[in-house]
Amino acid sequence: MTDPYLCSLSQCIIDDIKLPDGTFRKDVLSGGGVYATYGMRLWFSPPESLRIAYSFHAGYDFPINILEKLLSLNISLTQIWHSNLPSIRGLATFTSADQRIFVYQTPPIGTVPADLPSSYLNSKIFHFICSPSWASQHITEILKLRDKQLPPPIFVWEPVPNSTIKENLQSCVEAMKMVNVLSPNHEEAAALLGLISGEDEEVDRFLSEEMLMYMADKFLSYQIGPQGNGCVIIRASYKGCLVATKEKKEIIPAYWTISRDGIKNPHVIDVTGAGNAFCGGFMAGLLRSNNDVFEAALYGSVSASFTVEQLGAPRLEFDQNGNEIWNSGESPYERLHKLKQRVKEKIKERLKVKLKERIQGKLKNKDTNHHQNGIETGEMDKDNNIGKDSSDIISDGRDLIDENFRDRMSPAD
Repeated sequence: MTDPYLCSLSQCIIDDIKLPDGTFRKDVLSGGGVYATYGMRLWFSPPESLRIAYSFHAGYDFPINILEKLLSLNISLTQIWHSNLPSIRGLATFTSADQRIFVYQTPPIGTVPADLPSSYLNSKIFHFICSPSWASQHITEILKLRDKQLPPPIFVWEPVPNSTIKENLQSCVEAMKMVNVLSPNHEEAAALLGLISGEDEEVDRFLSEEMLMYMADKFLSYQIGPQGNGCVIIRASYKGCLVATKEKKEIIPAYWTISRDGIKNPHVIDVTGAGNAFCGGFMAGLLRSNNDVFEAALYGSVSASFTVEQLGAPRLEFDQNGNEIWNSGESPYERLHKLKQRVKEKIKERLKVKLKERIQGKLKNKDTNHHQNGIETGEMDKDNNIGKDSSDIISDGRDLIDENFRDRMSPAD
């Protein structure tokens, strides 16, 4: 068997969901590892889908319909059976359309590298959701068990929410030295950096571009990655995410955003698992974009868009010709194209503003110089300098295009 590309070590959970109106949904496929795997699978159709690897724990009560749903993904799938233990189950209670409380109903079982088949250990990119200490242990064990002749893999780490407290910052800093991509959400990032003073504090203020940039700079002040060239991706709800390296920072928009009047987008049903799916899509995007983290984040945003459209994981169906249909709608690549176009338009608008500011600055400096030399800007002066001014403007425009588009989009775009 050919070694997989992508592998998540996170959980498969069977959720019971209590909705705000008091109704229940039983046996909903969930869990961070499941959502991440679906986020990957959106971009790999059979037979290439077999390059996605996932191992999960299943107890004596694991629902057969959920097993069939996982098998239908046509990925490299390994079930770790426990005949004497129940499956990992959770209860998600929605107190409102946007707020939920989650508790485990059975003891969780974590997947560790020793649980993985040898081929899974040779994956190119790994994903896990765990505490800083577990992240370090996972990486150490994977590097010990995998084929030593292969190049080092890429590690994408989501700090588990209950570990993102300021008391864990130092252990997080140590784990960051071993991972290539750190990806908390905005609230987790703020809590880890000690910016949240109480449980009831309004956390939406951490969604501002200014705060996201500030938090990214804080993380980047530490070493991320073995060579110090890793990145931080702060997931920011309907704002999208901030992707930050030492060289560059960029806001990547969410595919589904709130409307201009602040009304919730009707396509967004449940945001559970959106961040996990983003990470899975991001991992697929790294492979598709030759490890361009900014381009890969576009794949992540599209994966998240399919995850929020229903309770539980995205729906995979097939048309009469056997072609895949996700959530009965457009394909992931159609959404990716639309999102790239939106990003391009945003860059163009930013270019226009920068170019206008640069031209106004040059004209202001020119007027100042003329007055200092005792020369009024008459018609002859304009005629003599119009060619130079036009040349300067064209040069400035080219410079700005180079600054914003170099290595930003693939030639095919």
